[in-house]
Amino acid sequence: YEALRSLRMELAKAEGVPAYVVFSNATLADMAVKRPTDMFDFLDVSGVGEYKAARYGRAFLEAIQNWESNNLSRGDD
Repeated sequence: YEALRSLRMELAKAEGVPAYVVFSNATLADMAVKRPTDMFDFLDVSGVGEYKAARYGRAFLEAIQNWESNNLSRGDD
């Protein structure tokens, strides 16, 4: 969740918008629980539609993959 919040803040700052415009806290929480691995799964996250999936999907999927690579191999969950 914290990795997703950091990415959201980075994207929001780059776009000059409040963080919640990128994704809400509830969407980030659902994303952290579901941990989508592809765009199809990403669209199943509450609060993610076609537009935001196209705009932010790759970055968030990459962040999830990086987190899993760094944490799940050590047994963290």
